[in-house]
Amino acid sequence: MSFVIYPTSLYKFLKIAKEQNVEKTVLDCGAGGKRPPLALFYLHGFKATGIDISNKQIKLAKGFEEVYEMELDIKEADMRDLPFSDESFGCVFTYNSSIHLTKKDTEKSIKEMLRVLKKDGLLYINFILNIEGRTNLGEEKDPGEFWMDIEGEDVIHSIYSDNEPDSYFKDTTIIFKEKRTFTVNNGSKHYTDGYIEYIIKK
Repeated sequence: MSFVIYPTSLYKFLKIAKEQNVEKTVLDCGAGGKRPPLALFYLHGFKATGIDISNKQIKLAKGFEEVYEMELDIKEADMRDLPFSDESFGCVFTYNSSIHLTKKDTEKSIKEMLRVLKKDGLLYINFILNIEGRTNLGEEKDPGEFWMDIEGEDVIHSIYSDNEPDSYFKDTTIIFKEKRTFTVNNGSKHYTDGYIEYIIKK
């Protein structure tokens, strides 16, 4: 396949998964799009499974699969109610997908991802960092929950303080946590953005 670069966070997650010798089964929650990250794991010998709530995004991923002759097994489903048995996967991840859930639904989806994760398996998830003075995410309708019209659709972005997401992982082990900030400046837009990333061991 041609050279496709994925976010560095997912390479880190893949590296740690190999070091931890977890079972090579992986679920991506929010797996659709033109460059499905599941392909990275597929190429490293993982049995890949994905879900996405958007049929449009799944179709884009299917196009990728056809071009590169991969079987990523992406189906339509909701990460808040995963259609899999308990302890089905060695790895579960969601990259830039759960950020579009309310905080209540984020907690629900994390419980589901941990439910389908095997004992000693690994979960990767990221959160939008709460940066003072942030104005690029729309209207705050509930604390930490911002809504924005994107192409005629109301889209939510939930944001978190540095340690706020820790409460989601009380009965697990946080083996990696990193806060990253960066500046966006492309002429028409200029702002500071940031994320908090976790790798969790069940």
